[in-house]
Amino acid sequence: MKNLSALFAFITFFSPNIAQAFAPSNGKSNSKIGTPTQLRAIVDSRRDFLSASVSAASAASALVLSPVPSVADVSDGNSLPQGAAQFSRVIKVRAQLQSVAKRVTEQSSEMDKAEWDKIDNFLRTVYSAGEDMKVIAKGIYDPAKKTKADADIKLLQNLVQAAQKPVSNKDSVGFGVVAKKADGIFEDFFDLLRDVPDEL
Repeated sequence: MKNLSALFAFITFFSPNIAQAFAPSNGKSNSKIGTPTQLRAIVDSRRDFLSASVSAASAASALVLSPVPSVADVSDGNSLPQGAAQFSRVIKVRAQLQSVAKRVTEQSSEMDKAEWDKIDNFLRTVYSAGEDMKVIAKGIYDPAKKTKADADIKLLQNLVQAAQKPVSNKDSVGFGVVAKKADGIFEDFFDLLRDVPDEL
């Protein structure tokens, strides 16, 4: 609808004789034929209108059919590009896991059922971090490192599934052991992403 109104405005602007082209000539009735000069003026103004209409339609179709430049949310500053977003989420999940493990191992006596239920839900987030790690691992080009990264991801997701048992039993010691192993897997995974040789 916007395009049609823009087209109409364009035609009206470039065809100032549009009203004259379709109006009866000089207020006389349409039954009388005007002079040859009047007829040529009417025909010329209609011809001008049609040529302006074709030009406007061509310009409008070029505007409508031209590709729209891509717009990324990255420029808005409210999101990260793919790859960086997954990396950021994995780092956050690891930090949260460390915080949760500290709370469980040091203050489990203060935790109620609702808090244990939240930890159970958090384990799903840790499992999802494994999916983000799979996306990140696609950028590893060394075949040995890629194989090790894939094995770490699978091990992390298996550990998360194993952690559900101590959480459902409210076993702080068991959860602490699993959380410590998971943190070690995160550390191994991040080591695989480093390109700097160990000798340096």
